[in-house]
Amino acid sequence: MVLARRESTYINERKKGEKRSKTHRKKQKSYRFEKIAILAVVSIVFACSILILTRFMAITEARYDITGLEKQFERLEVEKTRLRIELEKVSKSGWIESEAETRLQMNYPTAEQTICINVDPAKVAMLTSKINNSNYNDSVKLKGDKNLHGFLKKLISYTRI
Repeated sequence: MVLARRESTYINERKKGEKRSKTHRKKQKSYRFEKIAILAVVSIVFACSILILTRFMAITEARYDITGLEKQFERLEVEKTRLRIELEKVSKSGWIESEAETRLQMNYPTAEQTICINVDPAKVAMLTSKINNSNYNDSVKLKGDKNLHGFLKKLISYTRI
């Protein structure tokens, strides 16, 4: 009897344990959606931070380029002012005179080297009018020759056809 009781209690406990395990085993909640949501949030934050870093890099590079261009502009401004000063120095008649004397060995003419010519204004006026008239007559003749030449060219071109 004692043995039968032990077996029955053992069987009862086993049956109760099975029932418990069935009732105790509830469906475990799946955290798949939460994991996907967390992964999506982390990837969005990562992508945004990469985007911000690349934009910051582009801004920094643009600032670097601007700084380089400003330095180049300043150098060109200095060069421009230097060239203006040199231009003013070169355009001064005193500098030109000294350069002509030193580099080209040019000197002012002496009295023996100077030749004076007396010109009659009436003769100059008469020669000028003759030159102007001859130029006018020559231009009229050339125009007439050009017209005749053009006419003959056209006539010959028609006869070749």
